[in-house]
Amino acid sequence: MSALLSKTIKTEKTEKEYPGWINTLTYLYPNKNLCKFSDNCFNTCLKTSGRLPMAKKAMINRTKLLYQDNDTFINNLEIELRKVKRSAHKKGKKLAYRFNGTSDRFEEVKHFLDMNDQPFDQAYDYTKDFQRVLDYQGYKGYNLTFSYDGLNSLETKFLLKNKIANVSVVMTTKRNEELPKTYNLNGIDYPVLDGDKHDLRFTENKGYIIGLRAKGKAIKNNGTFVQSI
Repeated sequence: MSALLSKTIKTEKTEKEYPGWINTLTYLYPNKNLCKFSDNCFNTCLKTSGRLPMAKKAMINRTKLLYQDNDTFINNLEIELRKVKRSAHKKGKKLAYRFNGTSDRFEEVKHFLDMNDQPFDQAYDYTKDFQRVLDYQGYKGYNLTFSYDGLNSLETKFLLKNKIANVSVVMTTKRNEELPKTYNLNGIDYPVLDGDKHDLRFTENKGYIIGLRAKGKAIKNNGTFVQSI
């Protein structure tokens, strides 16, 4: 059975940027049930970027286990997380965990958040679930970044105006180019943070656009999800 935790180029960058943290995440193989708000981004999903195409079989195996034997999935995930957390603490570090590397699911995350002794020091995710962002605003153990897809402008404006959450925006900026300093959304210029430098979104103040460079199939996407710069 494939391990349920993964390390990536992004987690490596994160640990270099924040040496006091160990960063890990879970990659499932996305589908419309795992990502119920994915109509505008499913065809350009992150699953096509970086090393992920080579990990397709492992992603599928994890997803099968989640659906076919959810109790075992949760149990195995907790075992892996606690092992990494113990290792991190022995090094004087903390564990930051992202469940939804290529999905937007909450059931398993909630299971761990409801524990008194959580198997991580900090959980975080990106999501298009506006209600979940509202429900967990100010909750220190679970940080959410709202994902802009070109059609959820009203929700985005509300979250930024009230500094409830930051909002990620996928842009046409190329890998070796600097992201813009500001991004105009709904007639308002918002400051931009480079979301490709690290993944510890919970270290940042609210009210920012988290700029992400298009990757994989998204590089050639002309739909609403990727924003032209």
